[in-house]
Amino acid sequence: MLRNHPYSASGRLRLLIGAALCSQLLVPGLAFADPAYDALIIQARNGHFTPALTQLRQLSAERQTPGQVSDHLVIAGWAGQDAEVLKVYEAQGKHRNLTTQALATVARTYRNQKQWAQAEAVYRQALLREPNNIDLQLGQALTQADGGKANEAVQRLRTLVAAQPNDPNRRMALGYALTRAGLNYDALFEFDQAFIRAGDKPEVAREYIVALQKARLPEPALRLSAKRPGLVDAVTQRRLEGDLAAERVRMAEFATRSEKERYVIADRALQDYDKLISRWAPDATAKDDVIRWRIDRLGALKARARHAEVIRDYQTLTGEGVQLPTYALRWVAGSYLEQRQPEKAEPLYRQVLTAPDTDASYRVDDSTALFYALLESDKVEEARQVANNLAKEQNPRVELKGLPIGNPNDNWMDAQQLSAQAGTYGGDLPGSEASLEALVAKAPGNVGLRLAQADMYRARDWPRRAEGTLKETETQAPRDIGLEVSQAYTAMDLQEWRQMDALTDDVLARNPDNRQVQRLSRLRDVHDMAELRVEAYTGKSYGGGNNNDAGAVSGSRDWGIESVIYTPPIDEDWRLFAGAGYATADFEEGTGQHRWQRVGVERRTRDMTIEAEVSNHSYGDGSKQGASVSIARDINDHWQYGGSLGYLLSTTPLRALNDGVTANGGSGFIRWRANESREWKLTLSPSHFSDGNDRFEALLTGREGLYSSPHVQVDLGLEVGASRNSKEDTVYFNPKSDFTVLPMINVNHVLYHRYETQWSQQFQIGAGTYSQRDYSTGGIGLIGYGQRYRWNDVLEMGANLSLISRPYDGDRERDLRLLVDLTYRF
Repeated sequence: MLRNHPYSASGRLRLLIGAALCSQLLVPGLAFADPAYDALIIQARNGHFTPALTQLRQLSAERQTPGQVSDHLVIAGWAGQDAEVLKVYEAQGKHRNLTTQALATVARTYRNQKQWAQAEAVYRQALLREPNNIDLQLGQALTQADGGKANEAVQRLRTLVAAQPNDPNRRMALGYALTRAGLNYDALFEFDQAFIRAGDKPEVAREYIVALQKARLPEPALRLSAKRPGLVDAVTQRRLEGDLAAERVRMAEFATRSEKERYVIADRALQDYDKLISRWAPDATAKDDVIRWRIDRLGALKARARHAEVIRDYQTLTGEGVQLPTYALRWVAGSYLEQRQPEKAEPLYRQVLTAPDTDASYRVDDSTALFYALLESDKVEEARQVANNLAKEQNPRVELKGLPIGNPNDNWMDAQQLSAQAGTYGGDLPGSEASLEALVAKAPGNVGLRLAQADMYRARDWPRRAEGTLKETETQAPRDIGLEVSQAYTAMDLQEWRQMDALTDDVLARNPDNRQVQRLSRLRDVHDMAELRVEAYTGKSYGGGNNNDAGAVSGSRDWGIESVIYTPPIDEDWRLFAGAGYATADFEEGTGQHRWQRVGVERRTRDMTIEAEVSNHSYGDGSKQGASVSIARDINDHWQYGGSLGYLLSTTPLRALNDGVTANGGSGFIRWRANESREWKLTLSPSHFSDGNDRFEALLTGREGLYSSPHVQVDLGLEVGASRNSKEDTVYFNPKSDFTVLPMINVNHVLYHRYETQWSQQFQIGAGTYSQRDYSTGGIGLIGYGQRYRWNDVLEMGANLSLISRPYDGDRERDLRLLVDLTYRF
């Protein structure tokens, strides 16, 4: 509170309102002609108040004249005895004809005691006597500013300043009123004008420093304080130093000229805080300031990407019973999210959003952060609800005075984008696509929207469309970190390994602490690893009418295993591989066994994957060598074709090999993929067996998504197969021709998901028909259950148990089969 003059208990914001008002105290003898009394008054004017006050206190109320009561009030005011001033005034002076100076003293005392209405009333009484008295006018305006009438005080003081703009006292009074009105920068202007005119006066310079502090300009305030030692007290000095560190924390969150400079300001802030805390922690009087510095230091640590330290210091503060302000909770929640502890970030973000002092301008940012905390906690539906609610809250335009239609609201666009992206993460990719395309049509130059759209295209298995969108965006923000990260992911999908490396190296050098960059770097590292694949199976088949008969195709009690290991990429595109396998089964004619080893090379480039191998096969008597080559080529995001040729095909039935029959042949396919939930593939496979049999097989497979949510996906699948063989009466199952139709329902249910770890279960049920030449059509039934587990990008494993019932050569067979697979990168 700005106190009037000149014996303010606080010592702050003193205005030079005037030395004194004219009164009988300035003319000894007017009270009554008593030389001794006059001497006491002179002593009081010189600062010796006790003798005069003692004399005046001894006078009875009935004998005191209005002049003596006035003297008593003024001297008690000089002595800083506010309680005595009010006691004497209310008991003896309220209804007396007091001097103007006495009334000014009483008004000032009421103001000191924060009795604004009484102070203003006494000022008005004094102004009736001296309406042009500037000190009374200033005192009344300051009282109004303190009493909740800041706007009225500002208007009054602006009139006074306009009358005499070079009067520093008027400027400072106006600055004080503006401060009370919350207009700190307008107030700084007035204090600056006063400093220009009377900066040599300590009172003016001191208030100028405080005004700079209130306007969040601690650095110039400290410079002035350094030039004028002793101008401010130790408490103000240390708080200014803390304010400077806090300002650097705020600046550390802003974009810098280059990535190399992004930590410079944060490091300066940390150095400031470490010095302040070390210097003042032992001082008990600075406890509150030290706590504030420790809290604000969390922001510097957050800006410095030292998230583990933020969490540690936060836990220390809360352990000491410190309640963090809303802005600091935002830092802590962000650090928990960066440290992959979203369950702890979520309640903090909710607290930030509902806090009474929360800044409304941060609502979109805080809601977005809560969205990702929920998403990373696998609470996808709650996350979508947060995004949708935020989108509904924001208005498309900001209403501004003088603009009938307002301005576009950036927060509305950000909220709409988040809501649209929520569909990408929540299993509603078609909805996300429609929403994002509508938003891009409204704001084609919005980089964030285009990046979100590219990510959605990738999720829909359209990497080339994503690449085109990113190329268009590159012209607007070629060095944007998010853009380059998205381009690197797209390059990975397109098997553009060199481009992926260049982009990853660039963003990793520029911002290695960015979570998106770290994730990209991790996936690039996984890509560069060696890879082990293992597949195994076992089963039990029951053939014909006798459950003890072996199955016609797979025999009985069959099992097999194959392992293949790939080297890390060589010259980006190439990988060598080697593998070995074993299969065995019991047939009516005996037990069949097959051992094989293979080595080969794989080349993966944009739009094409080629694989070639040579192999050695041991079955029956001796060993034979085989070879194969395969190719798959993408035409665009929707069409792919490919084929393979093989000598001694690995798909030759084990029962044929057991009888010494081998097969050579090939296959060709064409695939159409609309998106992530719809595709069809046609495969044609001719082969020639060494016993003279020629086989031709055709297989059409399709998949159509029926339902998709964050944790459940349901697909309708269809298999339509046909085959024809030229030879009859072979040991292995060899129908003249057959035709299979098998529709099925596939359900994938995610049981647990946290970052790179996912555990899911699969259900499969199907029912169809099988038609074989010379035999009647029979039904096919399929039921299956499986589970899959993925961990840390390097391990994926699964198992599936299925039971299928179908006819072969007119006899129904049941096949119980277990399949296990594992992929591990190292």
